Amino acid sequence: MIKHTLMILTGLVFLIFLNACSSRQNIYISDTGEGTVSIDINLDNMLTSYARDLLGGFSGPDQNNVQLFDIQKIKNTVIGLDGVFLTNISTNTVENLHLNFSFKNPADIFKNPVATDVPELVSFSTTMIGDKIRKKLNLLLTKDNFRAVTSLLGLGNSEVLDTFGPQKNPYTSEEYLDLMDYMFEEYETSAKIRAIVMASKIVINLKTDGRIVSSKGCKVLDSVSSAIIEIPLLDIVTLEKPIEIVVEWE
Repeated sequence: MIKHTLMILTGLVFLIFLNACSSRQNIYISDTGEGTVSIDINLDNMLTSYARDLLGGFSGPDQNNVQLFDIQKIKNTVIGLDGVFLTNISTNTVENLHLNFSFKNPADIFKNPVATDVPELVSFSTTMIGDKIRKKLNLLLTKDNFRAVTSLLGLGNSEVLDTFGPQKNPYTSEEYLDLMDYMFEEYETSAKIRAIVMASKIVINLKTDGRIVSSKGCKVLDSVSSAIIEIPLLDIVTLEKPIEIVVEWE
């Protein structure tokens, strides 16, 4: 029996599916840059219904044969990254994906081996300030390096990305909501579609080994060694302006 799969992005970053899902990530990063990531993705019912209809026609009458996550392809992609080690990947239901991996340097996850003129999506650095070592984690998402995110799951060249991903002349938020209205009009009312897209976000719980002394684009918690980063997914797929997150700790 032929299985047809539709690949989506986990954690930090993905396209049309991100507009109807929520992603929660727990990230720990040590003073040396090593760390771990735990990612949970949950798709909205609107999306699973749409995907079943889209892919079900190819898989025959057995709708249960439709898969939204290509586990083997994700495994192969992560395993192929230097300095990144997959520890667990599972899907309990058709709309859920859980992923755990560790890394030696967060920049290794989205390293671009070809383009040298594209800004790094993630970087980690250390600087001596007085008698203390300050650690800095920087995330910068732009139209130029967005492909580094999608390439993580083998989607570096995709017609879907060309249509629904960030454009050279960016969609406005209203234009993108209109596009989603058109896409899902048979599944929900316009008001519900817009509410789902606008409520979807990536939530990153970041824990460090020290006291956070400076931050940008996130909220530092009372523990002073942890921060919460919340990125509306509409900001990611339009990228009307770059998204930058900076955390420094000692």
